[in-house]
Amino acid sequence: MSKTVTLSIDGKATEVRTFGDDVGDVLESQGVELGDRDVVLPAEGESIDDGSRIAVRYARQLALTVDGGESSYWVTATNVDDALSQIGLRFLGADLSVSRSSSIGRDGLELTVSTPKKVTVVSADGKQQLTTTGATVSDALSELNLETDDNDELQPLARRELSDGMRIVLTTIDVRVHSITESVGYGTVVRYSGDMFEGQQRTVRAGQSGQTRVEVRRVLANGELRSTSVLERTVLSAPVPAIVLRGTAARPAPTPAPTTNFVAGGTVWDRLAQCESGGNWAINTGNGYYGGLQFSLGTWQAYGGTGYPHQASRETQIAVATRVQAGQGWGAWPSCASQLGLL
Repeated sequence: MSKTVTLSIDGKATEVRTFGDDVGDVLESQGVELGDRDVVLPAEGESIDDGSRIAVRYARQLALTVDGGESSYWVTATNVDDALSQIGLRFLGADLSVSRSSSIGRDGLELTVSTPKKVTVVSADGKQQLTTTGATVSDALSELNLETDDNDELQPLARRELSDGMRIVLTTIDVRVHSITESVGYGTVVRYSGDMFEGQQRTVRAGQSGQTRVEVRRVLANGELRSTSVLERTVLSAPVPAIVLRGTAARPAPTPAPTTNFVAGGTVWDRLAQCESGGNWAINTGNGYYGGLQFSLGTWQAYGGTGYPHQASRETQIAVATRVQAGQGWGAWPSCASQLGLL
């Protein structure tokens, strides 16, 4: 006796007339082949009645990559959302490589999931906290509009998979090359000459500094100087040494300075000085009279003396005294002249 049953395959239902007695008979009559992981309800050996419903769900392989980690599941769901429910992984807030409503064919599906991760990014802009579903370090930097080039230092590397709690450090490296001009000091060439005395020196040629162009490489890390190096030096002008002559001739013995002669003699003036001042031609007693012949300053100056009498030589004092005697006679020295029998 024939029966009418409803056969649902992956959710698509059709009515089927069959003379079979169980589920297996119906599936066989419809050419439905089941694999080890496929599901049929009721089971193949279960009997059927008119109006029975048979549901077949083909198994599909879901190849899942979550934050770089790979796994594989067999599911009977026909869309991504139901498949995730079957395996108990909802991934709320995560980025999926296909939409949750995407269908899964019998050949299965590869699904990539990037879950939200909290990362810390340290750069020249400071420390920033970021929650991202990006897959790699490069993705996190892009979300913060941080660009890198080949000079920059990045830890971990840009291709590294992100993980929750990861710390990313970006050091922006700026390499600058510029040229400066440096002064090069000159030396001194010493030549010796017998035409000058020892201790004498004369510059024959003035020295002149040279110039060198220096190409300098400066490396800045996050705007702060890290290192400086010299790439090249180019001589623009060589320094010109100074030439100096130094004397080698021995100096002659110095001429003795003239000295004031206070040496006593045997003249009448010496005898008069012996009486007036004890023969001390340089005496200054402080009583207003000076020298060996005890001149007053007025008399000394009146008869052509300069300075002070006691500072003049014996000969000069005698010369002035001779003029005084010619003008005043021996009476200019009344006491001593009398003692000497000159009056």
